[in-house]
Amino acid sequence: MPKTRFCTLLLIILFSSLAFSLEMVNSVSKTNTINVNGEDVNYRVTAGLLPVSDSSGRELVRVFSVSYERIIEDKDLARPVTFAFNGGPGVAAMFLHFGAFGPRIAERSGDGTEIPEPPFRLVDNPYTLLDITDLVFIDPVGTGYTEVAEGIDASRFWDVAEDVSVFAGFIQSYLDWSGRRQSPIYILGESYGGVRGAYLASYLQDIGVYPSGIIFISPVFDLGTIQWSSMDDKAIALAVPTYAAAAWYHNKLAPTLMNDLEETVSEARKWVEEKLLIALWKGGSLSEEEKQETASKFSDFTGIDSQEIYRRNLRLGANDFATLLLMDEGRSLSIYDSRITATGPYVGDSNDGTMFGLSGQLKTCANDYIKRELGYITSLPYRSGNAEVYLNWNWESGRVPPDNPDSLNLGFPDASNALAQAIKRAPYLKVFVGSGRFDLECPYESVDYSLKHLKVDGASLENLEHRLYTGGHMFYFNPVAQNELKRDLVEFYSR
Repeated sequence: MPKTRFCTLLLIILFSSLAFSLEMVNSVSKTNTINVNGEDVNYRVTAGLLPVSDSSGRELVRVFSVSYERIIEDKDLARPVTFAFNGGPGVAAMFLHFGAFGPRIAERSGDGTEIPEPPFRLVDNPYTLLDITDLVFIDPVGTGYTEVAEGIDASRFWDVAEDVSVFAGFIQSYLDWSGRRQSPIYILGESYGGVRGAYLASYLQDIGVYPSGIIFISPVFDLGTIQWSSMDDKAIALAVPTYAAAAWYHNKLAPTLMNDLEETVSEARKWVEEKLLIALWKGGSLSEEEKQETASKFSDFTGIDSQEIYRRNLRLGANDFATLLLMDEGRSLSIYDSRITATGPYVGDSNDGTMFGLSGQLKTCANDYIKRELGYITSLPYRSGNAEVYLNWNWESGRVPPDNPDSLNLGFPDASNALAQAIKRAPYLKVFVGSGRFDLECPYESVDYSLKHLKVDGASLENLEHRLYTGGHMFYFNPVAQNELKRDLVEFYSR
């Protein structure tokens, strides 16, 4: 059976096992008003659980969401509805909800590099998307208040394909519950939301729900292109321009490279393409002279001592870079925003300046907003993230099927083909991608590489745009970048 037919059949089989109830459980609803660009936007916010059941009517999951619908005198079904989710996997929609696009967001601090101090509070968001689209923030199984039915093992849904089937089920259910089947549908995913969103777009098309647009924020499509998933030559090479940007920001480059940031990044990218990739390709056949010369030039563009690079056989991982750049100052960089620093060597999220600084603020605001402001009744804390989900995630179903049944694909999960398929068969589908210049988690070049290697023709490529902003993985915490992002998305939705 051809590969594409097999994938489509698999998705239909998965989806056909699900049926959906239209009753939202334990829901609360409030009305509010926000002023956006001088215009009062009246809206209704609803929080609650929508059940997802199998074909026999047995409930499997109750998906928690917080949705925002603009109150219009004559309900306009032509108004878009955007389904938003974060990544991880194992992360709730907290970052996009209370950091980027909801009408209420955590208070900003400077250009996004300052660690906010308590007490934390929510403020009206002048950059909310609610003036142009209704919003639905979705929490995957294992996060937020989403729950599984009694007797169901939650880990069943910690799987690339199963996760997508639940999201597609929820979207179908929400459209029926809200009467929005005829509205334009948009998907908005961040980080691992790139993999989820790409597969979801293709999946929805297979079951008769056709998205009009997809928005990706700091996404990954092919996990083989990013450092934490791969140490192959491609991942190393694609990270170097971001290393150069971070070293430039911290004034660790030679004076000749400290003038214009983009010129420096362009020089680094050109060197990677013309020199570093060749050196890495040669491997053990690289001469001693070539290896020393490459390490020296690598040092020029990253601010890392050439002998440290030489000892690592020219393969400088993101964690090593984050530890070494400011080691003489006793500080390390944040992987999520390399402008931000923390004390000591980099050891992961526990001392990542960005994740530590933003997580506490957002967790506090999420719990207070959902329970106190909205009045959602629960004694449970809001699960903003769940390490158990990530550590036990089944990546197998996210791998590209082999070209023939006699071969294997043991590579990294890659949703590029699913995204390409969704784009090719829907010429009206528009795709917007935003990346942060100082993001070491999903570097701009790694995302750009995946987009440039999509199997789509020139006409389809015109429907895809990739924008770069000043900031890290969550670049929208920089108000300047958030303002630019809102402007770009207004234009995107208008098309």
